Amino acid sequence: MNILVAEYASALGLGGTLELEGRAMLSVLVESLLSSGHEVVYPTRGPRIRAGKPVFLQGEGEFESLLESIDVHAALLIAPDGLQPRLLEKIENRDQVANLGSSPAAARLAADKLLCTRALARAGVPVAQIVDRPDEVDKGCLQYVVKPRTGSGSEGVRITSSARAGQDEIITRYHEGLHLSASFIVGEEGFLPLTLNRQLIDLVDGRMEYQGSQVPYSTPRGDEIWKAARRAAEALGLRGYAGIDFVLGDLPRAVDVNARPTTSIIGIARVMREQIGELILRARFGGLPERVHIEGEHTFRKGDLA
Repeated sequence: MNILVAEYASALGLGGTLELEGRAMLSVLVESLLSSGHEVVYPTRGPRIRAGKPVFLQGEGEFESLLESIDVHAALLIAPDGLQPRLLEKIENRDQVANLGSSPAAARLAADKLLCTRALARAGVPVAQIVDRPDEVDKGCLQYVVKPRTGSGSEGVRITSSARAGQDEIITRYHEGLHLSASFIVGEEGFLPLTLNRQLIDLVDGRMEYQGSQVPYSTPRGDEIWKAARRAAEALGLRGYAGIDFVLGDLPRAVDVNARPTTSIIGIARVMREQIGELILRARFGGLPERVHIEGEHTFRKGDLA
């Protein structure tokens, strides 16, 4: 099978850790699919990875036109949450190309943190309560989380005692707890848990900065987290590989949903016996296993990706 893996940040050379994370994810997916006997192409403006066939781009517009024209059987897209839905539509509009990820509608809902949080709450998934107005003074000094309504990971997230936000931001209550993520795959045959991961988070001047992950992370509350993740995936209609960030305190509270591959696959590929690329294909075409086999542990930091 001919497969396109289109990772936006590395393809366009956006720079910084965003590009480094993107290229690391791209490498994992391309190498995994190749090892399963498929032919893989990927877009780039110059830098090449060790495997796969590059398709060289001149500008941003060529990334989009590639999705509309390249001759492949299937495509897997990784793009910023705000762009993902529109770019997925270009893939889904092609009858002969299978989208290996979530639908544009599911990606759009997951990307909008306000609508996503409300949808999860309606489905009974624990979330951080959205704050519409400042609390009364007599409640004391409370802390809040202010984050962009559409954004990736911890980008632009800050903790503050002021319940004030910009027009394109939302406010939720701050909950103490362990920062974890759940990585999983959803197919026609159901929900396949992969790993729970500990997120390495730095708090600098009230701003949260994601630094890497420990994969997997063992906790006696794993069943509780997976129950919430499964319910969230069903409520949002996720497909293919996805990840949900949780704060594990009194409850496992879902705080962010990624309807696409996440950086955790860098560690998952090191500890999972199965090939992540093949599992993503089987989610689309059938044959998902009941479980995966995890051996050992791998911790990576963004600074190591260079």
